[in-house]
Amino acid sequence: MKELKRFDPILKEIFSKAAGKIISVVTGEKIEEELGNITGEIKLIKSLRPDLLFRSKEKIFHIEIQVQQDKSLPERMLIYSVAIREKFEKFPTQIVLFVGKGNPPPSVFKSEFTIHKFKVVDMKKIDPDEFIKSNKPEEVIVGILAGKYKEKPEVFKKVTEKITEIVKSEREVIKYMNDINFLASLFEVEIKVKPMPIQVDIRKAPFYKWGKEEGEKKGLIKGLKEAILLGVQFKFGRSKVKEAKKLLEKIDDINLLKKIHKKIIMENTWEDFIKAFKNSSSANK
Repeated sequence: MKELKRFDPILKEIFSKAAGKIISVVTGEKIEEELGNITGEIKLIKSLRPDLLFRSKEKIFHIEIQVQQDKSLPERMLIYSVAIREKFEKFPTQIVLFVGKGNPPPSVFKSEFTIHKFKVVDMKKIDPDEFIKSNKPEEVIVGILAGKYKEKPEVFKKVTEKITEIVKSEREVIKYMNDINFLASLFEVEIKVKPMPIQVDIRKAPFYKWGKEEGEKKGLIKGLKEAILLGVQFKFGRSKVKEAKKLLEKIDDINLLKKIHKKIIMENTWEDFIKAFKNSSSANK
């Protein structure tokens, strides 16, 4: 459960910026104006904090994001609905976005006296192209969470290519690529991606900085190896990490590790990186 919670901030940020498109896809309503983000704490006996809450003209849209089954969700949706009605004087259109494996939660809460319904969307049943064809980066990234699991490698490839096509700022590309790489681990699938069509300085990526900090805390050698593996994962795909880790096992020369790390930035393909890696290792003997 703790592991899944680490996805919350990224999922909420991306879905928040792609909310108009999501609402349109789920409800069929065309959202033309900018949504007013009214997400925040709601008090009804106890404080509640819905994942996402938006206002569009006279309507309120409430979105909850689920990455796994939660038996308490249906009743919670009823409580949210009543609380939102209390605060904003109207009942919301409620949407549950299920991005996990298996079956989505039920779309109704039933008790002896109450029946409460809401929309449940299994993202596996939505065509990823609904989002990938967009020119808004956050909407494109939502495409990763759509479609069947067996389609993920191809979807990941298409999303990566579209982001590097529509985002011109190198800093922004790095930010979105970190989000994509992070979300990919939610599905535990091997992703094979062609090298990015732009030159990205891996040293500016958050995970590089983290690797560098780890080096200062736990030893420069370990930190450099961590930074190299993270760089390999980011630029050449997760499937290459195991091979890179094996190549790094017997290397404890700091200068050589620094050279190898630079090769991640300089080389465009995995084959070129391996060749440069081996040349650097041979020259150092």
